[in-house]
Amino acid sequence: MLKKIWEGIKRVLEPFSKVMSSIINFILLSVAYFIGIGVVSMIAKIFGKHFLDIKTRNRKSNWQAHKLEKEPLEKYYRTF
Repeated sequence: MLKKIWEGIKRVLEPFSKVMSSIINFILLSVAYFIGIGVVSMIAKIFGKHFLDIKTRNRKSNWQAHKLEKEPLEKYYRTF
């Protein structure tokens, strides 16, 4: 008897719980996005940091030369 009542309650509340979990997930993920991305973006703007170097330049190529310095051979033996 109690099992039938419990099954009925579960069947009625299951769609409600799915809707509520979707709403709560949307709210929490939105807050996390705006706090995480928004704060980092504002701090970057304050300090003038540009994470992507996408300024339009009059160049043939957007290739950036890799500035690699010669290291002594002994440094590569024990890297950690």
